[in-house]
This record gives sequence, structure tokens and C-alpha cells, in this order.
Amino acid sequence: MRLRVRLRPTELTAIDVVVLGSGPAGCAAATLLARRSHRVTLVSPATPVAGALAVSIPPSARRVLEELGALEAVERAGLYPNLGNSVLWADGEARSESFGSSAAGFHTDRAGLESALLGVAEQAGVTIRRGLTARGAEESEEGWRVRCEGPDGDQTLQAPWVIDATGRHGLIARAEGREVDRSTTTLAVVRRWARDGGWPEADRHLTFIESYERGWAWSVPLGDELRCYTVMIDQRQEDLAGEDLSAILDRELDRTVHLGRSRDGAHPVGDAWACPASLYRATRYARPGLILAGDAGSFIDPLSSFGVKKALSSGWLAGIVANTALIDPAMTEAAVAFFDARETEVYRRYRSASEPFFASAAEAYGTPYWVERARAAREAGVTSDTADASPDSESGLDTLGAEVPEGDVRAAFEAIRARDTLDAVQGSTLRVFEGPGVSGFRIVMEQRLASDRWPAGLRYVRGVDLLRLIEAAPSHRTVPDGWTAYNGAGPAVTLPDYLTALSTAFAAGLLEHRESVR
Repeated sequence: MRLRVRLRPTELTAIDVVVLGSGPAGCAAATLLARRSHRVTLVSPATPVAGALAVSIPPSARRVLEELGALEAVERAGLYPNLGNSVLWADGEARSESFGSSAAGFHTDRAGLESALLGVAEQAGVTIRRGLTARGAEESEEGWRVRCEGPDGDQTLQAPWVIDATGRHGLIARAEGREVDRSTTTLAVVRRWARDGGWPEADRHLTFIESYERGWAWSVPLGDELRCYTVMIDQRQEDLAGEDLSAILDRELDRTVHLGRSRDGAHPVGDAWACPASLYRATRYARPGLILAGDAGSFIDPLSSFGVKKALSSGWLAGIVANTALIDPAMTEAAVAFFDARETEVYRRYRSASEPFFASAAEAYGTPYWVERARAAREAGVTSDTADASPDSESGLDTLGAEVPEGDVRAAFEAIRARDTLDAVQGSTLRVFEGPGVSGFRIVMEQRLASDRWPAGLRYVRGVDLLRLIEAAPSHRTVPDGWTAYNGAGPAVTLPDYLTALSTAFAAGLLEHRESVR
């Protein structure tokens, strides 16, 4: 039973939303809400984030940064360009994926990213309470009371909505029943290395990822001469008692084929340190008055390199949900249900996407580390009835959630390129239903499209209305004809965005090529 506290009117403060945590999710939510003229207070803890933890931000995160009005600020922050990945996995050949300089992502440490995003939030009108640490939160009939400690003593913040973006700490999330995946207990051991004169030019902007028998390792560049190395080990399977963290890291990197040798000629910078990296997820991500955003709600394996993008996307949607509830209270239940379903599906899809990698490593090595992870990922990736019945892809910003897998979209695009004519027909399992979706900066009820291949449903991709697209596509023989007709009937979109939406429609089974229909 939750404690209900009736507050005296003199204790109330003029705050609409309290955001706990100043990481990507918290800054994204606070910025969006402040730009919608809500009174937002963000609690930035006295203890800064661990600056030594490096992150890779993929190019696709640019879209959510742009939507938040943060892209220019992040680019001005001088973050190191992320031009791709170099992967050596299981018994496969080494392969590299290049993003290209025109579509670069970012490499940075968490402190540098947080500083840039906090600046954007402050410019948007967010009241940032630096040096405060949230210690507890209680619900009342008027909303939430958040007790904070700071250099000037204890303070209490009161608001009808709280967004918990406190990451793994999960100030409120833990009390809401967050579940840890106890089948795999992961510890990240981290250290930086510097190389005078810099790493080889071809490797300077690439993330290295490599598996080995007892874990996997990765390395993120933070500059021409500086790299952060991390190994992901299972602390239950290792005897770590009394062993120095630097020795553990050296030992594990020496078990790799490439990453260990890549440090040749480099010297360590600072001491090694460790942090927990086990997976977890919330049993419920939102309810009226409360949203668990970013890593407060769930934590995915960093193997995907999409952790920051996931946090930004979650914070963006958390802001939209709170904005909807504040301006249209009748939509509150639908909005929080939308967020809950979306976050549930995001976690499931990331887990499902990791299963082939874990399975190939389990086959190659046969060790408990990989066998257990493959089994756990396979079970976590099973589609639930709840996820199937609810929307998961945000209108207008397909890159912000559990979108149709990029590989499927690319395959559909190549199939379109290989054809003389489109010969499109509506998918044989296409269905239209009414459900919640994002329109502008609020949740609304709208028509959504689904199929057996994509039962969760979606409506917009890169600003392209899929309902309009699939209704018109069978009438046009070529992509240029369809694009011209689409722009003639409504707001114009670019050809690349139209192509992405068209490919997504085929990949999701909303459209099919005529001869493939039986």
C-alpha cells in the first residue's frame, strides 16, 4: 500500500514535473517539457557521472538530438567522431562497418555528453538544481514529494509528475518492482590507454568489439591518442577475490585475439575501475504521475552500442507522455499505457536482436558464459501478448524506438532497387486499428497499421504517413511516381525519407510485391 500524504498548501511549489537525473534520458525529457512551457525542475546530483566511462553514439541518434534541439550543441561540444565499428565475433572473420564522415556518430565519455545536454536543457528553460541528491520520494494526493540533500541542507520538491531518470540507481524504479535478469551477472572492468602519436589512422574513429571464450571486450576512442577499453565478465564465474582490477583487465584482454594486441605501444592512464552491467527491466514503466525513463526502467547489453540512443528516445517519449497528461488529463491512461508498451517492446527487441550473437558465440566456445546468455536472450526475446497488442513505434520519428530492424529495411530496399517496376499491393495480412500514437508533442488516438510480421503496429516513418503511402503505392509503377504523387497530395517529404518509409512498409508486411502474393 502506498503512503498517501496530504500536504499543507504552504508546502506546495510551482513545479509541473520533477526530473531526477541529469543523464541523456533526464535531459531529453526535461528539455522537451520546458519547450512546451511546462515548469520543470531537474535534480542533478552532487556526485558527477563517472567520466571514465566511454560511450559510442550511432549516427541514427542524430535524429532524436535534432528533434530535441540538441544536435548543434552536441556537435559544438567537440565530441570525437564515430565513423563505424570493427567486429571480431565468435569464429567469424573480422569485419568493419563504416558510417562515413557525412553520417558520423559520436564517441565521448558520459561526463562530456551530460555537460552538453544540461546546457541545452538550461537554455530551454529547465530549472537545474545542481548539487542536489534525491534521497526519497513519496506520493500524496496532490502529487509527489521528493526529498533532496544538498550543501544548504535538505530540500523538498513537490510536483504532480516525477520522471525517474536515475539510471541503475533507480531511486523510485527499484520500489516499483524492477526485475534483474539473474541468469547472467555481468561486471564491466574499464581502463583508459594513451598512445603517443596516436592509433593507426584507419582505426582512430572505430569502435572495436571482440568476443572470446569467457566474455567480450570493446574499445572506444576518445581522441587520436586516447582509448577506453572495457571487458564484460561474469563475476559469478570468476574468482576475483583479492585480485587487482588492472590485473583482471590485462588478463582478460590478453585472452582476446586483437584487442589485447591493439594496446601495443600504449600506456595506461589512471587506474582500472569496475561497474555492474547486469541486465534488468521494469515490470511497469509508467503510471499516472510517474515515468521510469532510460536506464532507470531497463538496461540493455552495451553490445548493441545503442544505450545512449535508447536513453534519449525514452526521455523524449517520457516528455511527450507527461506533456499529454498535463494538457489533456483525459488521455493520461492511454499515454502511460503507450509508454509502458513501447518500453516493454524496446527491451524485448534489443534482447531478441542480441540472441544470434550470443548463440554464435555459444556454438563457437561452448562455455557457460555464452551458453547461459544465449538461452536467456532467447527466452527474453519471445513476443508477449501484451507487446503484440500495443504500439511500439513513435509517429514521425521511427528512429526513436523499437523500429523495424534495419537489416530487414535494407533488404526490402535492395529488392525494390532490383525491380523494373514496383508492382506493389497491400499486404495480405494488413490490418488497420485505432490506437495511441504520437502526433507532434502529444499522444493521440489514431489509425495504425499492422500485419502478422509487425503486429505491434506503426503509422509514421521519417515523417511519412504510411497510411497514405500504402493506399497510393499500388497505383504507381515506380518509386519516383509514388514520391511525386505523395508530395502532391500533402506535406512534402524528401526522396530518401520516402524510400525509407516505402522500404519499411515492405519489410513490415504492410506492402508486398505482386508476384510474392499467393
